[in-house]
Amino acid sequence: MRYVVQAGDTLFLIAKRFGTTINAIVRANNLTNPDVLSVGQVLIIPTGGTTPVPTPKPKPGPAPIPAPAPHKAVCPELRKGSRGAAVTRLQNLLQSQGFNPGPIDGIFGVRTENAVKALQSQKGLSVTGVVTVQVWVALGENCSSVVPAPQPPPHHPPAHHPAPHHPPCDSCHEHHCPVLRMGSKGSAVRHLQHLLKELGHYLADEDGDFRERTEHAVRLFRRQHNLSDSGLVDDSCWQALGMHCKTEPKLPEDCPMCTKVEKGLRHVCYSRKKRFRRGEKIIIIIMRTNIIDDDYKWCFKDGQIIEIYITDVRGKEIWRLSKHRRHDGRSKEITIYPKGTHFISEDWDQMDDDGNEVSSGHYTVNYHNMDTDVSDSFPIDID
Repeated sequence: MRYVVQAGDTLFLIAKRFGTTINAIVRANNLTNPDVLSVGQVLIIPTGGTTPVPTPKPKPGPAPIPAPAPHKAVCPELRKGSRGAAVTRLQNLLQSQGFNPGPIDGIFGVRTENAVKALQSQKGLSVTGVVTVQVWVALGENCSSVVPAPQPPPHHPPAHHPAPHHPPCDSCHEHHCPVLRMGSKGSAVRHLQHLLKELGHYLADEDGDFRERTEHAVRLFRRQHNLSDSGLVDDSCWQALGMHCKTEPKLPEDCPMCTKVEKGLRHVCYSRKKRFRRGEKIIIIIMRTNIIDDDYKWCFKDGQIIEIYITDVRGKEIWRLSKHRRHDGRSKEITIYPKGTHFISEDWDQMDDDGNEVSSGHYTVNYHNMDTDVSDSFPIDID
């Protein structure tokens, strides 16, 4: 049979739709580059080796019994963060149509959102990642009504009870996203190729080498997400792929700081100046730079990455970050690529733990990394 290529089509999706293989389509059409398709291109889809035999007309018989009306489903609006049976149904439908929503676990995460966006792009819908009635219909559902997705109530476990189950780290990861282009190499390129392959855009090996096939997959992905038509992987492209990117702040000159190199990371903690007026907000920044040749990756079970506390000239603790910041309790995974930097910024309003403004004097900023168990400190003055 013949098939006309539509916007957003890849050989992976076409082969999946018609129950054949990429290699079979390539052979049937003598394609030299399976990664390059053009909208309007006519492909021969191999459906078997023999010509179908016409089916003889059946003899007249009793009138058929009318088929029952198709079942009408309730089609809730779903988005990233939704959970439950409706999400599981959505993931199964996406998978059956050749999209990759990740594990069928009832959790609407990054992979499910990317699969919804790919479907919306292919069907000519607005690419939002939100599952509306139009998305359900595009997936073949006969909707009777649309209801908002239920929002689970916040859960606060009582004291001395077991900690609640946390979602996997993939649900709230941070990556420190380098700009990639033709000629780039390394683990960041390999990760990019893996993400593109999951979406059906990239079919070659995940070799960490940014060459023509990787650039073609990036251009196709960018066009589908209304980004400029280039082969550049920048913050906007990473974020469209579901990554939460951090950018590195510039280190000011003549600022108080402390530096320590341990466990494959260069740790730097600093403030933007040494002397502060009374009542002035004091911003404390912690940077970790990966100085090894491999990815640095770690996972936090409760969302707390660092601890900061302030001591006075006698060494008495007067303020502690964790007493004033409530962590969301969600697991978090952070990846720093080689030579990449992760940073955290917190502020102190010069109030002690009892809510009183501190007096002028000499103070010490102390910090502790929860992941690497590295601690250090630097002095500041309040006039």
